[in-house]
Amino acid sequence: MTTILGISAYYHDSAACLVRDGEIIAAAQEERFTRKKHDADFPRHAVAYCLREGNLKPEELDYVGFYDKPLLKFERILENYLGVAPKGLRSFLTAMPVWLKEKLFTKDPLRKHLGAFNGRVLFAEHQVGDISKMARSGVVSLAGEFWAFLRVRKKWWLAPMGAQGQE
Repeated sequence: MTTILGISAYYHDSAACLVRDGEIIAAAQEERFTRKKHDADFPRHAVAYCLREGNLKPEELDYVGFYDKPLLKFERILENYLGVAPKGLRSFLTAMPVWLKEKLFTKDPLRKHLGAFNGRVLFAEHQVGDISKMARSGVVSLAGEFWAFLRVRKKWWLAPMGAQGQE
């Protein structure tokens, strides 16, 4: 029996989802507990809810999955700032301390919040998570910073930043 706790945090709408052998056991957004719209903090209430619903302790999890790859996102952010420099200097100076202190090293706070968890922490590319939700329906929505080639229903799609899907 494989159990995975999926976590989205530190950007907006933090949430947790518990999956056991491919079946969703529980899922919740943190804002439902905190009543803080678009809560970006670590979803401790949502995680506790999921573990409670699954009758699990953190040490019984096989994996924790995080919805994004922090280093890849950091690289995209740097490239974006360099692309518009010097216009984004104020925003850059505000964002970098947070990135260098908190967001870049996501694995450490995840382990801290989960206490006795000693399994593997896995990171997925953000867009892969978005697409997996839509691919089953054959519909793909492309928005924001999407830097990837996608294969959906045996067709390749190129989705450069800000462009519509192209075959």
